[in-house]
Amino acid sequence: MPANTDIATRALVVTLKSPFGGKTTAEVAEITGLLPCAINRIYARAIERGFDPNHRPLIVRDEFLCDAQRSGRPKKQTDEARINTIAKRAQRERRRDFSHYCMANTQESWVQEDKTDEEAWTDEKDEK
Repeated sequence: MPANTDIATRALVVTLKSPFGGKTTAEVAEITGLLPCAINRIYARAIERGFDPNHRPLIVRDEFLCDAQRSGRPKKQTDEARINTIAKRAQRERRRDFSHYCMANTQESWVQEDKTDEEAWTDEKDEK
């Protein structure tokens, strides 16, 4: 059984289980592959949200079947703020990589200067 059913499956459940569809919970479970408790929960929520199973023609709207809002604390950041944060972080990474590159090239030039100094070193014997 899937953790969450999609809105089309919920619409099928509500339509089949309504008096117009005339199916029992067991028959709807066999058709959809959902557990009977899930079918009853989907149908009860649709009725709570305004679905009238006895109304003709049968009206099934998205607001009867959509997911409820998630509980818990909402996000602090908007999507725009999150994108800006990621862009700034990427820019900092590029700067840091560039500075590491500059440091590496500077160190290589120091090594070359040290080699040059060693090669140019003169002994006291050479000075005489």
